[in-house]
Amino acid sequence: MKLEETAIIDGLRNGDTHAYTKIYDLYHERLYAFVIRFVKLPELAEDVLQEVFLTLWRVRDRIDSSRSLQAYLYKISRNCVFKALKKNARQCEITERVKTMTVPLTFSNEEQLRWKEYEAILSDAINCLPMQRKKVFCLCRDEGKTYDGVAQELGISKNTVKEHMVLATRAIKNYMSKYIDFQPLVLFVFLSFF
Repeated sequence: MKLEETAIIDGLRNGDTHAYTKIYDLYHERLYAFVIRFVKLPELAEDVLQEVFLTLWRVRDRIDSSRSLQAYLYKISRNCVFKALKKNARQCEITERVKTMTVPLTFSNEEQLRWKEYEAILSDAINCLPMQRKKVFCLCRDEGKTYDGVAQELGISKNTVKEHMVLATRAIKNYMSKYIDFQPLVLFVFLSFF
């Protein structure tokens, strides 16, 4: 077997795909059994094995034919398993962080009713704005357009758009404060949402 293995390694080192296929056929099943003990998931084990054989092909010119190919493959497999487990742990950590950051806000029925009331008051406040100011405010807030974009669309200067936004926000704040005891931060958050 040692002479045959040496011939296969020499073929692999010279880029012989038949030698590569022979190695794959000889060791895939054994390496799979080794890898699955660590990663537990068949799909992940197959991904690891794919990386093992890709690594083997990339480093084929550095393989020493006087050493055990099996030992070399197990060493590559071990390294690929560690790499996959580390990557998987990192992805799980990121997923958990994203989950905690995106926990949906849940409101009680009372809070939902209060927010609907706020929305109605905000809508009334916007409707009380002069027509041009209302148009500027809606283009910026509802459609998310930039001051430059709104200025170009309406044929006015960017400074005029900015002035309309300042005056609209002030008017809305004054209107809403008549009906709601808003803290400035709450008002800012509310206006940011709507």
